[in-house]
Amino acid sequence: MRAGFVCMVVVTGIAQAALAFDPSVGDFSKVDPLDVRIVSYNVEANFISDASRDAAFARVLQALSPDIIVFQEIGSDSAEMQIPGRLDAILPYGAGDWEIHGGQSTVIRTVIASRFPLTMTLQDTIPFSSTRGVTLALADLPDDTYPVDVYLMGVHLKCCNSEGDEDDLRQRSADAIASWMGDARMPGGNITLAPQTPMLVLGDFNLVGGPGPENTLITGDIFDNVTFGPDVKGDWDDSNVTDLTPRDPFTLDADTWPSGTTNPSSRLDRFIYTDSAVIPGAFFVFNTVTMSGSQLAAAGVNANDTASNVTADHLPIVMDLRLFIDCNDNGIADPNDITEGTSDDCNGNGVPDECDISGGHSPDANEDGIPDECITGSDCNSNGIDDAVDLFTQESDDCNGNNVPDECDIAEGTSRDCNNTDIPDECGEGIDCNGNGWLDVCDLDLGFSTDCNASGVPDDCELDVTTFSANSGQLIPIGFVLPQEFDIPSAPAAFSDVRIDIESLADYGQASEFISVFLNGNFIDNVFGDAQQCVPEQRMLTIPRSTFNSIVNSGNANFDFVGSSAVNVNQCGGFNYVDVTVSYLVDGENDCNKNMLPDECDTVTMGDFDADGAMTLNDYDAYTNCFEGPGLAPNPNISSCAQALCLTAFDLNSDGDVDLMDFWMWQPMLSANP
Repeated sequence: MRAGFVCMVVVTGIAQAALAFDPSVGDFSKVDPLDVRIVSYNVEANFISDASRDAAFARVLQALSPDIIVFQEIGSDSAEMQIPGRLDAILPYGAGDWEIHGGQSTVIRTVIASRFPLTMTLQDTIPFSSTRGVTLALADLPDDTYPVDVYLMGVHLKCCNSEGDEDDLRQRSADAIASWMGDARMPGGNITLAPQTPMLVLGDFNLVGGPGPENTLITGDIFDNVTFGPDVKGDWDDSNVTDLTPRDPFTLDADTWPSGTTNPSSRLDRFIYTDSAVIPGAFFVFNTVTMSGSQLAAAGVNANDTASNVTADHLPIVMDLRLFIDCNDNGIADPNDITEGTSDDCNGNGVPDECDISGGHSPDANEDGIPDECITGSDCNSNGIDDAVDLFTQESDDCNGNNVPDECDIAEGTSRDCNNTDIPDECGEGIDCNGNGWLDVCDLDLGFSTDCNASGVPDDCELDVTTFSANSGQLIPIGFVLPQEFDIPSAPAAFSDVRIDIESLADYGQASEFISVFLNGNFIDNVFGDAQQCVPEQRMLTIPRSTFNSIVNSGNANFDFVGSSAVNVNQCGGFNYVDVTVSYLVDGENDCNKNMLPDECDTVTMGDFDADGAMTLNDYDAYTNCFEGPGLAPNPNISSCAQALCLTAFDLNSDGDVDLMDFWMWQPMLSANP
């Protein structure tokens, strides 16, 4: 028996309320359109045989709208043959859709009518049962919607005494049915069903005698083991089958006979089924006598349509089978999930995406609920996986944090891999000491930097550079009418690009609300136009080294921060500020002549201050820096160690100074070597 059955009933009940089935308003439709509705109806030989009852039968069947009907007491061969045509007229699913399988030709017979094809048809079990046999058929359901077919066993056991021969006949039928269900589950024998095929025994059981027949049907405890073999469980999980108990939704009465009262006296009509193989949807006893006027009107029936003097002495019972594929267990068939949009099917395979993922059919590496094959972002490495997924699963690395797989950075040229390690140079184990984007080893191999002392380090990295940094502290307030200024007196020349880190809290929040940054009156950039209002935020600007040195020229660096006209100084409770840190590299003292070579590699000769082997305008600039005039020692502002170099390069008459006499002697060399 299915362990989770109680839980599934709760889920089904919720789905019923949310979707369709609601007898309280006269709605007896299915919980889900793909449920298979089965009706068992003992028609007391009146259906078709008594024309005066046709209209009432039609209203009842139309209100129930079954897919399969197991009739008991069809009264004649003629009536049996007319069933398909009559059902096509009453329930026109499609012309000629209804087909029947008739039971044993007795005075009254049990007939299965189905809008699905019927196969594996028999009129009794082997060994045979008793009165009226067992009408057997497999309803062949569409494979693209349902994972299984349904095996039907229509019965009308012996009536009517509670003991004696009639109870013995009911026991024989029960033995035969229990044996047949056990045989169907096992390969070979008289019948073999596909595993997990739902089996239903339904009809008029007439269980009015002792408990033996009912116990046998449910537990498989066979009385006549000589004839019908050993005891055998009927369900696929080798457990008892379940006796479903449909009830009148208005009185909760489970009895089905006689039908002309609000309190029928016996539960003769039943569904017994393999609960490990099927879940019931809606199930109920249909009794128009117990319905209100509004419910009758909504259902399209009259008050006495199920009364014995109008249709038959038994009430129809209804069971909806939940046979469709419901991979996410939400009570909705997968095709409906997809059609109605309660589940996505991005890859179009007919399976809800969440089931593709949970079943392992589609990966969801970044756990966003979308199968990876459906993500339509970039796939720069052409591996069939979105780049974001590659990075999330670490299938690809992103060492520089730019959200692009490293191999794509390298292939597209946005990152170098000069040493062919498949790792962007900016992330590799090598060193890029001068920050020019090339690892030192490649920098030297490719000739971008020199290594005059063969140290394996670019010369410009051995110049004893240091970091200069200055912070303004909080400059309060900041706004359109109250700009702020931060001055750095005698700012040293920059050996690297200049970084400006700015923190500010002010009246931001719109593109028109920003701060303009100026250096010595030169506009640099606008910042904070994308910031939040009255929240501390940080921004960073970079001024190229050459630009900074040209503007400052070893003088003061005066920064001005001016709020745009939309920045209201009275916002943020009147508290707003800007806080600035300026930082960059400055050169050290082992490059006295500032020629970007360590002094140990320099050979300064007469007239060649920068030791490049030629007298050029660079040397002329150095001469003007060294020049002090007759009798005065040079005092260059290039570096404190450059005084001796001034004399070496420009004291051509060896009188201990650099003056015009030296220039007259040096000028011809400059002219000769422009």
